[in-house]
Parts: sequence; C-alpha cells; structure tokens
Amino acid sequence: MTLKTGLIGPTNLQKISKLTSKPVDFFLEKAEEIGRILAESGSELWVNSDKGMLSRVAQSYKKNKGKKLVVLWPARAEPWPNEQAKPYIREADKIRNEANWFWANYDVVSLPDVSICAGLSAGTLSELAYIKWNYQLGRGNLKKLVAVRELLRGERLPPEIEFDIREILVYIKRTNELKDVLT
Repeated sequence: MTLKTGLIGPTNLQKISKLTSKPVDFFLEKAEEIGRILAESGSELWVNSDKGMLSRVAQSYKKNKGKKLVVLWPARAEPWPNEQAKPYIREADKIRNEANWFWANYDVVSLPDVSICAGLSAGTLSELAYIKWNYQLGRGNLKKLVAVRELLRGERLPPEIEFDIREILVYIKRTNELKDVLT
C-alpha cells in the first residue's frame, strides 16, 4: 500500500525568513530535500494549491520522479479568492476538487496517513488545529504528524497543540531525518 503524505507549511517564504532569521535560500534548500526524500520513499504527496513550501516541495517531488502528486484545489473561491492558487495545479497527477478553502485545508491533514509540518504560518496553525480535533474525536486517517524542528520558530509546535497530539507527533531535528520516519 502506498503511503499518502500530506504537507503543511508556510506560503510566504520572505515572512518566515524574517521571523526565523534564516535566509529564504535555507527554506528553498529544505523544500528541495523534502521533495526528493518523499519521491525516493515512494509516497504519494498531497498538497494544497499554493505557493511557498508547498509548491517548492511539490516541484522537487516531481523533478525527482515522485509517484503521484495530489493537489487539493478549492473549486469555489470562498471564503477567500482562489485565482492566485491556479498556477500550482499544473504539475498535479491528480487534482482533487474541494468545495472551498476550508475543505482543502481540512482534507490535506485528514485524508493522508502522515503529515509533514515544514514550518508555521497562520494557515498551518489552522491545519494543526484540525489535526488536534481529529485526533481527539477519532476522525480522519492521519496516524503521524512529523514536525521538522529546523523549520519551526523555537523548534516546536505551539504547546496547546503539541500537548493534545503527543501520541502521534514525531519531531525530527533536520529534514534529512525524514526518510527514517516514512515507514
């Protein structure tokens, strides 16, 4: 059975660079490495249709001959516009039409078996909240959340979330450790 791996992370690399005092190139290199590792692992990659870490990991995944890229597309532009996200569906092997942005954000952490947190942003925090509630209420398919410390401000998730999902949360220090947890 193919492992379905979701990806959550920041879309604004300039902002995350300022907040972490790490250059944008650092995040671009890490996105390249994550995409390569996911392709080599044989995982399906599930991402929302957006820029930043999501599109950069997806591009690397495809460049490294990833098996299947599933892009979640908010079919209706509600409650936010979706035109800016359209360019990011081009490389998809499968486009999964979601009702709107809420369902795209929910499903990227509910349908895959594993999710990788490649940095924090407001959108990522909402997806982490969905993971927490799904775990508490026995919903969704997610069995493991892998958080990459070197990509997180303070190297941790917010404690309000971390506390409630500690049984499924796996921290790795660096992206190169990802291959060891994708089993």
